Amino acid sequence: MLNVSITPHREFLPADAPEQKLFFMLKLRPTKDVAGTRPSTTFTFVIDTSGSMYEAVTGEPKPTGRTYFQDGKEYTEVTGVQAKIDIVIQSLLHLIRSEKLQMSDRVSIVQFDDQASTIIELTPATQVVQLEDAIANLRKFSGGTCMAKGLHQALDLLKNENMTIRRALLFTDGQTVDEYECRELAQQFASNNIPITALGVGEFNEELLISLSDTTGGSQFYVVPGNSIGTQISITDLPKTISEEFTQAQQEVITNLAVTVKTVQGVKLTRIVRAYPSQAEFPLIQEPYPIGNASANDETVFILEFTIAPRTASKVRIAQLGLTYDVPGQNRRGELLPQNVVVQFVAGQMAAQVDQEVMSYVQQCNIAQLVGQATRVAEQNPQHAEELLETARRMTQKLGNQAMTVSLEEAQNELRKTRKLSSGTRKTVKMGSKGKTMKMGSDINNELSEEQIRKVSGT
Repeated sequence: MLNVSITPHREFLPADAPEQKLFFMLKLRPTKDVAGTRPSTTFTFVIDTSGSMYEAVTGEPKPTGRTYFQDGKEYTEVTGVQAKIDIVIQSLLHLIRSEKLQMSDRVSIVQFDDQASTIIELTPATQVVQLEDAIANLRKFSGGTCMAKGLHQALDLLKNENMTIRRALLFTDGQTVDEYECRELAQQFASNNIPITALGVGEFNEELLISLSDTTGGSQFYVVPGNSIGTQISITDLPKTISEEFTQAQQEVITNLAVTVKTVQGVKLTRIVRAYPSQAEFPLIQEPYPIGNASANDETVFILEFTIAPRTASKVRIAQLGLTYDVPGQNRRGELLPQNVVVQFVAGQMAAQVDQEVMSYVQQCNIAQLVGQATRVAEQNPQHAEELLETARRMTQKLGNQAMTVSLEEAQNELRKTRKLSSGTRKTVKMGSKGKTMKMGSDINNELSEEQIRKVSGT
């Protein structure tokens, strides 16, 4: 049901090296019979309906001469524009009126401001009129921002649904007052294998959205008014983006992936990252570790990072790896029997031969770390931040990620001119570095020299 390969970045390690890193590439691809199935989908849209969602983002405003009060503030009424909430409504209507959804697909809608409510519970996607009425009701709400209340209702709707592709799609445009509760809820989404796709526009907390998508194996997008640059998404393209996210979910014929890793003494699992088709770093809280889903006609690639203490020269099993998963289209559970992870330790000097495909994925995962460091030090040490961004830019350029390369170049230009990074630029590069990644092959040229690889990856 699932083809699996496990490849180390090096087959041989020096026996006497202290605390060295070893990376294993876990590559998954469904078999043809599984790839041909069409699982049902269960989507919950979690929509921010706070007062700021009524701010105009497109069009030419024309004042009507009237004013009104909302959330304690006075506003001038205008025509000829679309607000954020208008475009979200347009995007949801575009999806349910498309031909992508079938009777087996179900949709629910949750709104949140300083309160939350389920506007419509899980409903067959072919009941278009009922869904249209529910979507129109999004305009009836306004208030503050308590995201956790919306996420809690979404979790209640989705957690008991089995053998289906589950997804929560979150759209928000501001800071929430219950960030801690959101992070706690993300752990519950992860344990139930419910990815969160997080879309943010405006002055939201990008660290929170990245954490929600990372923890649950989802994805995130930075949405901007007007034209987009690099990895940004224009709000006018929101209908297309949401439709593409649904199409991607339909391709996930393997769900509820969970990996168990048992290491021997002196070996520690330090990181699990999905490296392709998009990046997510999973928390190592409790085994088995949930690691999301796998798509039908493509590979899904994970990088497992180990830290290894010195060893005597010998061939050693450093860990045992097991995998369980669901095949919702066949209503079956599957498992990969425990696989031995074996390494040869060699005495004396040795050449640092590396698997270029594995290292290319490791490098893509390291780009997010480099960008994170750059954004943290930009104000205190802009020179160092620019150096980190330049390293990340060279890596993305060589790896072929053109959108991320453009975003990094824009960030570098801003840093040179202003000696700091604006909020929008920071969101662009941080969320972009966690976005779609490039598929690698065994023949790809390595980006860095042997010395640079060791410096960046810790090998």
